Amino acid sequence: MTVAIATLNRLDDMVAMVRTLVTQTRKPDQFIVVDAGQGQDLEGAMSRELLGSGIPLTYRRSPKGLPLQRNVAIDLAEGEFVFFFDDDVELEDTYIERALEAFDLPFDPPVGCVTGTLTHPPQQSDLNSRLYRLFGLTHWVSHGQPELYISGGARFITEPSAVFVVPIAEGCRMAFRMEVFAKERFLQFLPTYCQSEDVDFTYRVSKRWSVVQTPFARLNHKVSPTNRIGYSNQLHQLIYAHYHFFRQYREKTPANLARFASAELGLMALAVGRQVKTGQPGPRLLARGMADGWRRVALDIIGKPLPVT
Repeated sequence: MTVAIATLNRLDDMVAMVRTLVTQTRKPDQFIVVDAGQGQDLEGAMSRELLGSGIPLTYRRSPKGLPLQRNVAIDLAEGEFVFFFDDDVELEDTYIERALEAFDLPFDPPVGCVTGTLTHPPQQSDLNSRLYRLFGLTHWVSHGQPELYISGGARFITEPSAVFVVPIAEGCRMAFRMEVFAKERFLQFLPTYCQSEDVDFTYRVSKRWSVVQTPFARLNHKVSPTNRIGYSNQLHQLIYAHYHFFRQYREKTPANLARFASAELGLMALAVGRQVKTGQPGPRLLARGMADGWRRVALDIIGKPLPVT
């Protein structure tokens, strides 16, 4: 069994994560770190933290690009199962053991991807959750049924009482059978960070395998203060990611086109509301994020290739 992390300039977060890896009741047989950062001796820090744990380290340098780095890890992976985590998560001691148990459950089709449950999920007010659901955007609720919307936005369940099928998995907490990678790789459809690449990948996986969430494998996703991209860039990437998902995977019926338009209008309206309420990121940066996102969509529509490196 392999654990793999793609990282960029987060040495302290990686050290904290590995300290929860070495205490696992089921330790990995291989730990892969694909590092796109600079100026930090991450390999040395990882080797010191793993000393005496019996967990072998496979360290590789890579250009920036989350899907690219994850694909490097897939090519290096030797385990029957491959666990991907973000570099800013911390695992409960039984996480790997309990996640592996879910692969043996009798779902049809067989379980190909397992996602755990967050101990500190994002908090949204009931009003915000209702608004995000109305527009088909990603939000979190404690109970109910998971849902995948027209442009790849998702309704995540934060307090499941049993293992159940979900439409997609988040990149910070997803594990796969090695057989999954015989037909699938992560797509670098946006530069470097590539917002929603996890949605794109696990949606494709769900067409051949069951993707399940288990409440018994738990972890804390701290969301590092060392953010890879600012809100303006995040917004423009999300606009394009929604378009990419709709273009690739949704039937272009009038009803679907209307739902997609509603989602994008809702995304922009909620971004404006966020700016008015918090003053961030500022009107100019907000407008730039929207303009950059729709510029990418327009370039794609007219057939001009987008830079992805």
